[in-house]
Order: sequence, then C-alpha cells, then structure tokens
Amino acid sequence: MQALSMSYPPPPPNPTPHLPPQPPKRRLPTAAIIGIVIAGLVAFCCASAIVGAIIQGSNDSRAESARQPAAVLPSSSASVVHSPAATTPPTSAAPASSAARPSPSAAAQLKMPNLVGENAQVAYETLTDLGFTKVTFGSQDDDDKVVLFPPNWTVTKQSAKAGVLVRADKTIVLTCTKEG
Repeated sequence: MQALSMSYPPPPPNPTPHLPPQPPKRRLPTAAIIGIVIAGLVAFCCASAIVGAIIQGSNDSRAESARQPAAVLPSSSASVVHSPAATTPPTSAAPASSAARPSPSAAAQLKMPNLVGENAQVAYETLTDLGFTKVTFGSQDDDDKVVLFPPNWTVTKQSAKAGVLVRADKTIVLTCTKEG
C-alpha cells in the first residue's frame, strides 16, 4: 500500500506589509461636549452682563451729572420751568443729597427736542445734557431686537413729541433702526 500524499498550494503572498494595528481614535464623550457648550454659554452671558454693567455705569454717571440743581441746567436751547419747591434753598435740617435731587412732583419741565434722524448716541447725550434722567432705547428692526451699541443706530421715533414740555424724570424712549 502506498501512502497518499496530498499537497496544498502555498498561500498567496500578502500584498501589504504587516503594519502594527492603529490605536483607536480618541473621542470626547458626549457629556464632555455638552459641558463645554454649557460653559461657553455661561461665559458669554457673564461677559454680556459685564459689558452691560459697564455701559449702564457710564449712563448712570451721565444721569448723575444731569441731576444737578436747577440753576446749573443748560437753558440756551431748552425751556426750563421750575416749580417753587425746586428753587427754594435747602434748610439746615434737609440732607444735601435731597437738595440736589428735587422730588418727582417738583421735577423740572424740559422742552423735548426733535431727535428723529439723529444718531442714537448723540440723541442720548443731547437729552442727558438737557437734564433728562431716564432715556432708554427700543428697536424697530426685525433682525436686531436690542440696541446694544447706540452709535450704530439712528433714531426713527421718540416717545415724547418735539416741542412739548416733559418732566425731567419721565422715561423717554427713543425707537431706533440699524438699517439705512
């Protein structure tokens, strides 16, 4: 008896050289990505609040300088009507701060200028220089809802008509646009 021998063909040669296995790509877990996004939003909100406080602080300092006694208000371009309570000298019992700020019932009446077409920052400074203490902005634009940087805006409407006497402590709203 003869032994049968079977032969198998040799395996084909490997066309690519043998490379070590690649390490898996490292990916951030979903929780880490969410945490980074939330941290970014919190940082943005804090930065916005700080910028707003700085802007409001500069507005307050101008408003405080505008709250001078009636004798110091500019009267060249504005008609100022004073009540007797605002022009009476303070008594020794009254604190000095109450003499500088008359009560709302004794607030001066100021002539409202026409600010339509003016740059919003210039309009704001005009009103505060005249003695108005509460000036706010509104937007008429659909894309820009908040007036953050008044020099980039133009006044299109004002809450008090031009030429009308308005109390100095009344809120004046300047409606503005960025377009055009």
